[in-house]
Amino acid sequence: MSGFDDSDFVRLLNIVEKTDLERESETFRQEKSRDYSGDFDRMMTGLIFAGTEPDLIYGNVYIKDGIIVEIEEMKNVQNFSRYSGHWIVPRFVNAHTHIGDALLKDPVLGPPIQSYAYARDLDALVRPPNGLKHKFLSQISQEEAVLSMESAIFEMYQNGISVFADFRENGYAGVSALIQASKNTGRDIHPIIFGRPTNVSENSFDENEFEKLLEYADGIGLSGANDMDKALLTQIASKTRLKRKKTAIHAGEKDDSDIESALSLNPDLLIHMTHANQTHLKAVSDADIPIAVCVRSNLATGVGLPPILEMLENEISLCIGTDNMMLNSPDMFEELHFLSKIYGVSDAVLFKMATSGGANALGCRFTGSVEVGKKADLMVVNGKSLNLKYVKDPLFGLIRRARTDDILGIV
Repeated sequence: MSGFDDSDFVRLLNIVEKTDLERESETFRQEKSRDYSGDFDRMMTGLIFAGTEPDLIYGNVYIKDGIIVEIEEMKNVQNFSRYSGHWIVPRFVNAHTHIGDALLKDPVLGPPIQSYAYARDLDALVRPPNGLKHKFLSQISQEEAVLSMESAIFEMYQNGISVFADFRENGYAGVSALIQASKNTGRDIHPIIFGRPTNVSENSFDENEFEKLLEYADGIGLSGANDMDKALLTQIASKTRLKRKKTAIHAGEKDDSDIESALSLNPDLLIHMTHANQTHLKAVSDADIPIAVCVRSNLATGVGLPPILEMLENEISLCIGTDNMMLNSPDMFEELHFLSKIYGVSDAVLFKMATSGGANALGCRFTGSVEVGKKADLMVVNGKSLNLKYVKDPLFGLIRRARTDDILGIV
């Protein structure tokens, strides 16, 4: 790692060291079970949130070379709530972030309208090329970009995130900075990088830069259909598809004027859809396009709330993103709390949105659930913490009450 001499970074490293020590504790016992004779190098015992719904079972998870090789239920345990001090939970998938603005954590959200209030202005904040975020990013050095992204990645790791999908501004330089930051942190957290071309004019773009982006990024992340010529958008999406990379695009965040154009691109992922109507949702459902919802971000920018219940009614695959670092901490627990309180969505559906829903939307078949054959991307939550000790329904507790400080350890 490089540059971690700031006190905040030292504190983060101490937390990481504490997490590593947890792995040697009783939570991560490695003695063999008398019922399982297969080969493994780690065993975890506790209340397992198994599958995608999930099924809550008390037992053992056996891991070999980082892969779950067996899940063993202890059927003789009659009341697993008595034994549920350690909850074995899949790590989260954060399906939409912008971690490049991690250095801008106290932006002015809009001009004052009274002595006690301000007007929120989404375009002034994030619309390219003159939004506050883009002006800020153009002024920071590559070293500053890398260091700030390292901090953001550490924070996501400590928040129990396994995979994050980042819309990476600043073209190849931005993609390169994120790749370097990911390597420097040395943590087991996987970025899905949606690059964005920089040299775009009214009806053309720099094809050399675009080819380089597609070589190193996992796909292209577009700011919105209103920010670029439609023919140019179509060309970019087609070239991305030919390279077998993904196209993701913001749509319907401020209003519905860009939704139809975004849908015409047949993207792999839609972001926000805050102002989608029933006709839009039917089209999304028919095309089987997942949506990443970012409720805390929408509240911060004052654009409204996405019609999540209607999305679910239309059987649209949903996932969750924390959006810009300058607006929100990358805290998936907080997103779940907001979603549960605002919409009353069931705990099982929210669990899926935060885990396997994001993994499937991003094409990460290796993670997102505690299942045999999946990567052991797990966190152990302390079901006996002061916050959770009287919870009778662990799934309810995880979705509606759990916090980052309830995480005992991360695998």
